Parts: sequence; structure tokens; C-alpha cells
Amino acid sequence: MPATKPVSDAFTADRIMPAAKVEEGIEIVKAQFASATVLPQKIWETQFALAAEILTFMGRRMQAQAEFCTKLGRCTEFGEAIGVQQDFARGVGGAYADEAGKLSTLARKNMDAWTGASAQYVSNLTALQKKAA
Repeated sequence: MPATKPVSDAFTADRIMPAAKVEEGIEIVKAQFASATVLPQKIWETQFALAAEILTFMGRRMQAQAEFCTKLGRCTEFGEAIGVQQDFARGVGGAYADEAGKLSTLARKNMDAWTGASAQYVSNLTALQKKAA
């Protein structure tokens, strides 16, 4: 039968963390939580801004489609209908090109905000770690 070592519940000096170290750890965790709350806010702002822009664009496109159908329904000649379709097609290309530019600008602004929030998070954490050291 193998010999077993007795287990000790005694607290030794090397197992007890000094109170100052515990407090420093708590401060670091508090800073992490405080900084972490900034990121979800930026995520929501990004998602809602993009959703609002996309939905607004979809609304404009649906309105343009409705107007196209109205104009097309009023045509009395084949050539007139072709002209209405060509005008609509030209407008579609420009509308999508403009929207791509808007979404690109919005995405860039949101990435800047994310970068700023992340930098703030790292800065707060680094400052607390330096303070703790």
C-alpha cells in the first residue's frame, strides 16, 4: 500500500497574500470592469448607426421603386416605357454608389470610436498596473 502524505490546512506565510496586493488586484479588476463597459456601448452605437443608415437607404429605394412603377404604369407607348426604365436604372447606380460611400464613412468613424475605446481601456489598465507596481 502506497504511503500518503498528510494534508495540512495550516496557513503559512507564503500562502497568505499581503493585504496591499489584494487591494491592488481589486483596483485593477474595478478598472477593467469600468473600461469594459465602454466597449459594449460603442458596439451598440455602431450597430444602431449602421442599421439606421441601411434602413433609411432601403426606404429611399422602395420609394424610388414605387415612383418607377407609377411612371411605368402611366406610359402609353413602348418607347416611353423604355425611357422610364433607363432613367430608373441610371438613378439606381448612382444611389448605390452614394450609399457605399456613406457606409464606408460611417464604418471608418465607428472603427475610430472602437480604437479610441480600446486605447482608453488599455491606458486605464496600464495606469493601474503601474500604480500597483
